[in-house]
Amino acid sequence: MIGIAIPIKRLQFAKSRLAGVLTPAARQRLVLRLAQHVINAAQQATRSFTMPARIWLVSADPAIAALAQAGGVEWLPDRCEELNAALTEARHQIQNAGAQTMIVLAGDLPLVTAEDVVALHNALSEADLALAPDQQQRGTNALALRLPSPLPFLFGINSAERHLTAAERLGLRTCLITTPTLAFDLDDSERLRQYCAAECTA
Repeated sequence: MIGIAIPIKRLQFAKSRLAGVLTPAARQRLVLRLAQHVINAAQQATRSFTMPARIWLVSADPAIAALAQAGGVEWLPDRCEELNAALTEARHQIQNAGAQTMIVLAGDLPLVTAEDVVALHNALSEADLALAPDQQQRGTNALALRLPSPLPFLFGINSAERHLTAAERLGLRTCLITTPTLAFDLDDSERLRQYCAAECTA
């Protein structure tokens, strides 16, 4: 079984870097829109897998729990409210559910496709860790792991390098997945402008 985890912050804390260009209400609407896009991409990807897959939203926000229910996916309550701790707990639960692989997708990837998700999974045929860095090759927008895995989750500053360094230290085989759609994220006003030029109605 394949477990797909999509972590999402509480809405009031999400996209804080865009506070200078979007109101709190607009940021919350954007987060929900992006989360729904990531869910859709994950659901489409599951139709291409040769084994069953389950999708979990990992969040402390009741609005995200409602989104999961409406979207036909599962909710894992984030009791830690710290991303790495939340994903560690999610991995434990996903592994206990019988998953052989775990895919982590940031919940705010505006362009991610089903093909991206499939590529992450397929890379595990020859690797223990598949990692998709952001546009600056610094952050980690997505990753996939064979389970069980000793790799610690190290999301945060320079997480791509930190994940790869930890994997090397543990003797894990790694694969980088670099596609424009996986690399693109919305962490500054210029990329928000690019996204809205293509996707937003106003």
